[in-house]
Amino acid sequence: MPRSCRYLGAVLAAFAAGCAVQEPAKLPICPGKTDVQDSLSAVSSRVEQAVAFRASGQCRLAYYEPGDDGVKRHNLPILLWFHPPSEVYMQGSIAVDPKAVIIGSNAEAFWLALRPKEMSAYYWGTWDEAQNVEGLMVSPQVVLEAFGIVYRDGRADTDDWSLRNEGAFDVLTRHGETGRVLKRIYIYTCDYLVRKIEYFDNSERMVAVAELDGYQTVGEGFEVPTSIVVSARGPDGREDTIDIRLQSIRARRLSEEARRQVFRRDPKDMERFEQVYRYRDGAWVSER
Repeated sequence: MPRSCRYLGAVLAAFAAGCAVQEPAKLPICPGKTDVQDSLSAVSSRVEQAVAFRASGQCRLAYYEPGDDGVKRHNLPILLWFHPPSEVYMQGSIAVDPKAVIIGSNAEAFWLALRPKEMSAYYWGTWDEAQNVEGLMVSPQVVLEAFGIVYRDGRADTDDWSLRNEGAFDVLTRHGETGRVLKRIYIYTCDYLVRKIEYFDNSERMVAVAELDGYQTVGEGFEVPTSIVVSARGPDGREDTIDIRLQSIRARRLSEEARRQVFRRDPKDMERFEQVYRYRDGAWVSER
């Protein structure tokens, strides 16, 4: 799998930036949920509370390229649109290129376009092919998880989940076949907002961590994390990170025409990139 496509999990997983989550010992401790169903119900209720919004901010990328020992760094101003339950569009600019980084997701497909100086690559796939892929590093579902929408009724059997308490956090763990761990979700018990998500590979090795903080209320009862840091670790132990800080978050619902323009994947966009990858059967396949 191309190294840079981990951004599709990290990026398609994450939006926002800043600092690490506070240590549990420094947080007040409140009673947690008593069973898995209660916890999942509380988490899934955010889907009904979600509102459309627009935000601006900054994104910092730090990543390694194959065969190059030096880390590449970019600081990008970004614009972000979100329309629940599945539409996300983020655009980051570098120098004279206003679309150096594009992240998109709608009900049918997801896509990532990277065109900083060192690369020119386009990644895309469809929900029906990727939403249940093991590891979730390339799942478009991670996009929603960055906003704390980590479970929707009917998407998974509650038997796939377990719950334990760790001080100030309830920890929901999703299990796959043979009981192996797919991901862990750390929920602060006093406000029941997601503060950290850990992702695991087939060997139960942690391959990515997303830390969410600085929640801001948008609309009525919907909290958006303004600070998320996502770290993706490769087999060689080196980490790629995406670090974004959202600002000027405002509830805003686009017209139907504007939604079609913003949240639609245009196949013609792929013509501008040297490399194109399609997600098929659990792997990235080169189309160019």
